[in-house]
Amino acid sequence: MLKRRIARPEAGERIEARATPAECRGLAACFGLPAVHALKAALTARPWRTGGLALDGTVEARLGRLCVVTAELFEQDFAEPVSRRYLPGLGGEEEREVEVAALEEDGPEPLPPDGVDLMELVREALALGLDPHPRAPGADIAELEYEPEPDAAPAGPFAALAGLKEAGE
Repeated sequence: MLKRRIARPEAGERIEARATPAECRGLAACFGLPAVHALKAALTARPWRTGGLALDGTVEARLGRLCVVTAELFEQDFAEPVSRRYLPGLGGEEEREVEVAALEEDGPEPLPPDGVDLMELVREALALGLDPHPRAPGADIAELEYEPEPDAAPAGPFAALAGLKEAGE
C-alpha cells in the first residue's frame, strides 16, 4: 500500500511498498494510461544533514500502453530511479540558506512536518519517467505506408476548387 508517509529515520530504513489494485487504477486514470498492472517502490530512507531525509531507490511498474505507431495495446516494464533530499524549515517563514554541491542535480525540498507522502513521490517518478510517445516492440513508423484508395475522389476544399477549375467555371 502506497498511502504512507516517510519521516526522518534514526538510521537507514528499507521501505518496500506495493500499490493496491485501487491505487493502480487511480494512477492509470491520473496519467491517461490504459492500465497500471502492478507498481512497487523500493527505497532506502536515511538521515541527511541536520534534521533532513534522503530517499534513494526505484519505482517499478508493469504498464499497459497504447502504441503511437500501430495504435495497439502492449505491455511495458517501467523503472525510474528516485533520489530526493529533504530538509526541514525550507520554504516556510524561517527561510534558511542551503549549500548545494555543484554536481548535485537538484537542491533539497522542504520536509513536511508529518513526513514525505510516498504516493506523491511515486506520481512524480511516473511523470518524469513515462515515455510520451510509447512504441510497441518492433513498431517502426518507417514501415507504415499510406496509399489512398485508387477510386477515392480527393476530398477537402482544394479538391473542390480543382474540380471547378477542370469544369471551366
